[in-house]
Amino acid sequence: MSFRTVVVKNRAKIETRLNWLLIRGEEEKWIHLSEVGTLIIESTACAVTTQALCQLAKNNTNIVFCDEKHLPYGQLSLLYGNHLTSGQIKRQSQWRDKLKAAAWKEIVFQKISWQKRLLEKYQRFEATGLLAEYLTQIENGDSTNREGHAAKVYFNALFGQDFGRRSENEINAALNYGYAILLSSAAREIVAAGYVTQIGIHHINEFNQFNLASDIMEVFRPLADAYVLEISDFENFKSRVTAILTTKVKIAGKEHFLDSGIRIFARSVLRFMDEDGAILRVEKFLWEEGNEL
Repeated sequence: MSFRTVVVKNRAKIETRLNWLLIRGEEEKWIHLSEVGTLIIESTACAVTTQALCQLAKNNTNIVFCDEKHLPYGQLSLLYGNHLTSGQIKRQSQWRDKLKAAAWKEIVFQKISWQKRLLEKYQRFEATGLLAEYLTQIENGDSTNREGHAAKVYFNALFGQDFGRRSENEINAALNYGYAILLSSAAREIVAAGYVTQIGIHHINEFNQFNLASDIMEVFRPLADAYVLEISDFENFKSRVTAILTTKVKIAGKEHFLDSGIRIFARSVLRFMDEDGAILRVEKFLWEEGNEL
């Protein structure tokens, strides 16, 4: 079972030998391919063999590449993640607007619910009343944009009245890093299920290669926010935020590591859109010792 997140921060050559991932930097590190769930290549000075990329892709490893600022910039996606891909894409292109509206309503409801719980956990009680009110006002397709109204209240309560998501600062850099990890995990599961990431439910930007992944990851965003809130030294925020993948989530009464939780949630959304089930609810986030949401 793939469960390890491997981060390569410095110059190294990355290759595979039989069923092992070999990272040759200042030291040699050998990791069995079956254990690698996510590989984050932070340094642009790394060299990766095509054989390693192919082997990791066959293992359904999530491979994230960072830019010169060491921030996630792209990922490796499979061309064919499932033998049913052709039929899945055909169905995806015909998803009904009524189902899209219902799915987005449920996703927004879960997202605002987690935002409210995070505010309660950190005793930002002045804003929880508004979010509770917004939860009762969400319509199909979130036509009144309760998500947008909630986001403004939520981020101001967490990080101060002067905080804005468009500003360039260390908090947003850390948030974007966490969101990129969530996005790449969601995208991997979509492709593995035989769908494409470009055709979304609510996100429809023609320049966004990850519209559907952007939809699915929304429920998990408050988890990244929680990790950023705990950061005291932003000089080393990446290792802190990367630990998000060690989180456990509770879905349908069972605990799973985050990667598996995203897979289960994503598959429930896809089945719902194919008129074959209901969207599951994330019941709990558990990270570190005794820390939960």
